[in-house]
Amino acid sequence: MIGHDPTRTYKAAVIGAGSGGLTLAIGLAGFGHDVVLIEGRQIGGDCTNVGCIPSKTLLHAARSDIANPLAWTRAKRDDLARRETVEITEHDRVHLVSGWASLTATRDPHIVSVHEGETTHLVRAEHVVIAGGSQPATIDIDRLDAERVVTNDGLFELESPPTSLLIVGGGAIAVEMATAFAALGTHVAVVELQDRLMTSEDPLISEVVERSLRAQGVRLHLGTTIERVDGDTARLADGSAVDGVDRVLMAVGRRPRLDGLSLERAGVRTRPEGIEADDWGRTSVDRIWAVGDVTGNTLTTHGAGAVGRRAVRAIALPRLPKAGRLGAIPSATYGEPEVASVGMTLDELAAFPEASRRRIVVEHSDVDRGYTDDIVDGRLVVDAERFTGRVLRAAIVGPGASDLIGMFTLAIDNGIGLRTLFGTVHPYPSHAELIRRATDEFARVTYSSLPREWAAMARGRVERVRSRGRPGRLRVTIRGRRQTVSR
Repeated sequence: MIGHDPTRTYKAAVIGAGSGGLTLAIGLAGFGHDVVLIEGRQIGGDCTNVGCIPSKTLLHAARSDIANPLAWTRAKRDDLARRETVEITEHDRVHLVSGWASLTATRDPHIVSVHEGETTHLVRAEHVVIAGGSQPATIDIDRLDAERVVTNDGLFELESPPTSLLIVGGGAIAVEMATAFAALGTHVAVVELQDRLMTSEDPLISEVVERSLRAQGVRLHLGTTIERVDGDTARLADGSAVDGVDRVLMAVGRRPRLDGLSLERAGVRTRPEGIEADDWGRTSVDRIWAVGDVTGNTLTTHGAGAVGRRAVRAIALPRLPKAGRLGAIPSATYGEPEVASVGMTLDELAAFPEASRRRIVVEHSDVDRGYTDDIVDGRLVVDAERFTGRVLRAAIVGPGASDLIGMFTLAIDNGIGLRTLFGTVHPYPSHAELIRRATDEFARVTYSSLPREWAAMARGRVERVRSRGRPGRLRVTIRGRRQTVSR
């Protein structure tokens, strides 16, 4: 439904129509509540228009025989955006308002100002949900012509693949777009400050990604930066150069969209990563909520949706308890090959006593499906608590990684260890045989010498006590979910 009644007090005013905002609006409407959905750009947010959908569509187009992959990508993206817009505008209880929102100091009800050109609308609501997403970060490069620079916000608007593409950054966007444009015939080079790609992933995963990109013809310049650009040549800090630069893609991260919201006026606390919010989306102000990229807590579409569903429950059913932390949130990168991981961060894993954990690595080439499909470079890396097999972190690089990681997400959320997974039967031959191989190895090592394993577990507990200087319990966070480990 287009428009709203300025005299009414709605159940919620939702700022932003991306994944988190749509989840809130449709979810609350499903409980019979009227909601105002405020969006100043496009329905679907970053994911539908400039992120997940066009990037994955372009990756598919690059692997297929499609004449104009960028035009095809835009057509698919725009079709999905139209579908989402129709779904919202035809919803009786979701009132769509176009414009830019800002908060006021007024409470009970909250009042949101919506600015559309010279016109300002006031929306009254019991609850306000901030779900404005994020925007690309950029860095300054000496002598770089701004017309050559693109981010993911403008990349898919190019009429044709550039002759050459210099990508600044080494994260998920960099890896996916390097894969896509290399397949389209573009000369791709990647410059990354760190000494490896995808630094949030295990080095054993990064090295597979790097080998694959080099095999695709992508030039990697790691551990260096761009000092300046002379004409069409990028001069790097390590003395090397990238010639023939046509376009430069900035892929150096994202920052929350907070400008113009007047958060300080409403008393909403922020931090460098974004708005302070808990696993239910609650902020420092009663009945003001924040979900998705604006918080810096969950930087994925599925993460925003997960918090959004919890916020729907909390708003629609306020008498139900709001205990329990958000489950583990997996990440996935859809390059060639795919990468997926879930569980502790690398820093958290490093802090977990080495004597108390076990690492299992299974090569894709050792699985029969890897043999049938000629997969020579792929692997599963699992870190688990010694003896119990409780999964601390799992990472996969190879075909179907984004699907396989769900098994480990389920295991982490429900405290299922490798000892239990050992009894799970997987289809043969399938990529899931990686999981069977890992559980087989865990069982073999653990049960072949039970006295040694008991002794190792005891040493690990002693180490944890010594590391803290006092007895107690060790608290660790597994991708948003806090767990307590006896020590």
